[in-house]
Amino acid sequence: MVGVAWAMLVARICQLYPNAVSAVIVEKFFNIYTKWNWPQPVLLKPIEDGPLQVRVWNPRLYAHDRQHRMPVITPAYPSMCATHNITNSTQKVIMSELERGSDLMAQINSGKKSWGDLFERHDFFHKYKFYLCIVAATVSTDEEHLKWSGFVESRLRQLVLKLEVTEGVEIAHPYVKDFSDSYLLEETKPEEIINAYGTLTGEKVFEKLKKPQKGDNDVKQIHLTKLFIGLDINLSKTGQAQGIKKLDIQYPCSEFYSLCKSWTTFDEGMHSIQIKNVKLYDLPSDVYIQGETRPKKSTKKRKKDPSTDQLKRVKSENTPIANPS
Repeated sequence: MVGVAWAMLVARICQLYPNAVSAVIVEKFFNIYTKWNWPQPVLLKPIEDGPLQVRVWNPRLYAHDRQHRMPVITPAYPSMCATHNITNSTQKVIMSELERGSDLMAQINSGKKSWGDLFERHDFFHKYKFYLCIVAATVSTDEEHLKWSGFVESRLRQLVLKLEVTEGVEIAHPYVKDFSDSYLLEETKPEEIINAYGTLTGEKVFEKLKKPQKGDNDVKQIHLTKLFIGLDINLSKTGQAQGIKKLDIQYPCSEFYSLCKSWTTFDEGMHSIQIKNVKLYDLPSDVYIQGETRPKKSTKKRKKDPSTDQLKRVKSENTPIANPS
């Protein structure tokens, strides 16, 4: 859900309570949208027809509009759904956060919590045991990488949709921001850099690499962007026989590879994409801010149980890219 949609949601609360102070608006925001009868749309004004031959949001007329899970409709003609990209997983995450906000507001009003608790940093990189790290890499200019990584990010929703229908996946939660880096290609091969990027164990590779400076335009560079999807897994519903339970996400990942490679200007000698299964304790350091405590692995030894749930590793596909000369 984008900022415009959130602004319209707040505007609707202001319409309902025009004389309320800001604290009441915040409280009503969480209370009302927690109980909202989705997919009933949020409207700031009635939808209007106009003289232009353009499509106006109408779930009675268009089947695609009926699929919108949490419709927030723009007030200007032609009216459109600002939340068309919400999936089953993101709806669950949004509703969970709205309920948490409503509970926090109740505790703030009772004096058990402070307003600062409402604005605490997110816990995305503490919340899940398993993550998918999607790495887009380009051996070319920064401008070329911006196009390639932007295309990959724009198709990330398709991967989320395919993961949602995979048996054993309860939630596929995409992180809203990307992380990007650039390095000079001197002695280290591009494949080695890509394979190490996006994990804590691979950070040693980058200690010997140099970042581009002004005047390094003539030196071959590699630009990398990583995106994360948190996975909430429940293998008890997979219906597999007793023994080691595995989650197979090879198909949705392969489909995503093919989709990204269908980019009209895709060049195997320049562009690369890789998907990695990263455990909570192996997340890279740059996803945590200064002063934030990263999760630590328990030192207690547990007995091995053959029936313990395990996540089947994603077979990474690394598109060949040009070697530095």
